[in-house]
Amino acid sequence: MSSLYRKRGIFYYQGKDEDGNRFQKSLRTRDRAEAKEKKEKLDERFSTDTPSTLTKLVEDYLEHRRRKRDRDELSERTVGSDEYVLPFFLDWTQEKYGTVFSDEIGDISFSAFKEKRLENVSPTTVGKDLRHIQSFFSHLRRKEVLSKDPLKSVEIPQPRRRQVVPNQQEFQALKEWLDKQIEEAEKPKRTHLLMKLACHTGMRLGEMAMMKWRRGPEDVGTGHARNYVYLTPEEQTLTIKFKRKLRVIPVGQIWNIFEELKERREPSDTFVFSSPMTDSHLTVSTLCHNWKDEVKKVDALSRPYTSHSIRHGVVTHLLRQGVPVYKVGKIVGHSSEKITERYSHFIPDDLEDAMDLLG
Repeated sequence: MSSLYRKRGIFYYQGKDEDGNRFQKSLRTRDRAEAKEKKEKLDERFSTDTPSTLTKLVEDYLEHRRRKRDRDELSERTVGSDEYVLPFFLDWTQEKYGTVFSDEIGDISFSAFKEKRLENVSPTTVGKDLRHIQSFFSHLRRKEVLSKDPLKSVEIPQPRRRQVVPNQQEFQALKEWLDKQIEEAEKPKRTHLLMKLACHTGMRLGEMAMMKWRRGPEDVGTGHARNYVYLTPEEQTLTIKFKRKLRVIPVGQIWNIFEELKERREPSDTFVFSSPMTDSHLTVSTLCHNWKDEVKKVDALSRPYTSHSIRHGVVTHLLRQGVPVYKVGKIVGHSSEKITERYSHFIPDDLEDAMDLLG
């Protein structure tokens, strides 16, 4: 049984959804005759087959994502972002439109949602939020709940690409500075050893954070979202499974880094960069903070380069030395050669030899 009621002069429709739960929907009118006409149309629509509410669709989707997480098909971080973004979006739609049904999703102004979010957060965060919402709607399209992409006309902000990378002289100067700090110190700083490792492998900070001294029983397989990184001392290799990409790289030429780190290893330490406060590893934010403190001390650098800038620098350095693109990609863990080419930041000096050939 449905009914009409008025709140602050606006008429609302009250009915029941497919589960028998009561819901309210703004009719966006102050005119009683118009409200009755809209009520009759809604009664007719709901008398046959009540469409699912957006709330129910979001709840079902989140449960679906949690099951995928439990099967190691999605990461905890991805599902956690879903669980934050989608309820936030749901609250906004309910505040603006009231209860929204599946056949009304196309009436939502996603541009208005985007502008509202931009009032409080960065374009990068808004882009991330919209991509999570887009994944939700892609799921609904696969389920044939929707026939079109409601976000198709909305421009989703893309992550800002940092084109900051050390040139050849700076990259070499950083490595020399690190070598000097490590050689002169009675007990080298772990951050200096981590920075040297980054300069010689191009590893991501997240990869170095979770690196283990040896493979654990759970560190197997590639058909899941779980990441793992471990050393194999007998072969002096490093196995990295990160972002669904598996690579094994030889690290014998820099094994002295791990020998230094091993001297301060406690018997109970599982991770190379273990946290003294917890049973886990140091967080990425802690490593990032420590990196920033140390890189500022290198006078030869034009700016305090981030670990990701150094990752760019490793790719550029290897390409300058004539290492094939596919080999560079395997070392740093790129999913395709196109990504490796995108990471290469050639400076004008690199083109001089080529231009000389043209006379």
